[in-house]
Amino acid sequence: MKKIVTSLLILTISVSAFGAYKAIHKKKKKKVVSQKATIVNDTKIKSVLMGRSACFGTCPSYTIEVFENGTLRYNGKHFVDKEGLYEKQISPNDAIRFIQQFNSLQPDTLHYLYQTKIADLPGIYYFIQYPDSVKHIINADAGPRILYDWSLKFDEFAKFDKTWAKVKEDKATK
Repeated sequence: MKKIVTSLLILTISVSAFGAYKAIHKKKKKKVVSQKATIVNDTKIKSVLMGRSACFGTCPSYTIEVFENGTLRYNGKHFVDKEGLYEKQISPNDAIRFIQQFNSLQPDTLHYLYQTKIADLPGIYYFIQYPDSVKHIINADAGPRILYDWSLKFDEFAKFDKTWAKVKEDKATK
């Protein structure tokens, strides 16, 4: 009798262990749903503005701002092909990706002002908009070389073409 009870106990344990193993490793057919991936802006940066300042000559003066919602804003001031305020819309994912790449510079650790020794040189500046503050980087071209390189990336990213639309004055002042 003792052998029968032991055998039944071993059999019960084996069956339940096998059932548990089967339940854990049961293959489920996954339903593939086509979705567009949405990139989340984990940088807390709302927008980044890069500007080029004037010089005593004919240096182009303008700003380019990239917003996390995909809006690009160009403001041509002096010695540029297009003067005035222009906007265009791009994919929010592309804008966020650009902002995240810019954030790899760790702009919150950069200086406010980089002194330049020649007053006539055009400057590059950045304004980084956070939810509760703005970080300014003035004379960025006199700072780390990467800030100058990023100004070229801004120019390329926001290259002026037919997709830009002039913003009416009343919208520009709001």
